[in-house]
Amino acid sequence: MKRRIRIQGFLIFLSVISAILLSKFLSPNWKQGAWDEFLDALGITIVLFGLLFRIAARGHKADNSLNGRQMIQDGLYALVRHPMYFGTFLIGSGVVLVLFQWWAFFIFLTVFLTIYIPQVNREEENLFRRFGQEYKDYLRVTPKFFPDLKRLCRINLADYLFFKWPWIKKELPSLIGVIAGIISIEIWEDARSFGYQEVRKEFLELTFIIIFFIAIFIALYEKQDIPRQEQDSRK
Repeated sequence: MKRRIRIQGFLIFLSVISAILLSKFLSPNWKQGAWDEFLDALGITIVLFGLLFRIAARGHKADNSLNGRQMIQDGLYALVRHPMYFGTFLIGSGVVLVLFQWWAFFIFLTVFLTIYIPQVNREEENLFRRFGQEYKDYLRVTPKFFPDLKRLCRINLADYLFFKWPWIKKELPSLIGVIAGIISIEIWEDARSFGYQEVRKEFLELTFIIIFFIAIFIALYEKQDIPRQEQDSRK
């Protein structure tokens, strides 16, 4: 396990260093405009959604897997077999949209698949040995890396993407770190390209996007909590 984590860390570190060294070619060089603002908003939304996806998947698994003795098939695990990795994919894709040229996505995708395909294959072999036919049946109906888009259009995602405050609290440092990192790098890029007069404007725009997303999340969280409270009151 430690060796795998070291390899992953090295590959991610190498990717970050490469992005910094190639920033002149990877960073956007278009003029500010509606398209740039749209990509910023879309990218940050995808990053935050990816973080929430990881939080929900990790928390649900921790609460229900009985330390690996119980196979999880509900929640986000009903949509994709590895929802935490899918959340990581969303985070990386959002960062590319905000900070880099569109073709940098293929660099990210190559690194992502290089890191996670061997890991996923090993994990699935272990799960198959542990759960046998039950896991084999699960493989047939659940996508491996990416959810089925047709199914996503038919379902209410709030029925699968649910949260508990302890899950969110545990991941707050990562959540705050990613958001602060994106805002800092984006402001630095705009200051470098358009001058420091754009810093205040960019900061306010990014802050508004994040507050808007958080407001939507709180609304969904409270909506989920109402049935839970009604159920508790009947007991």
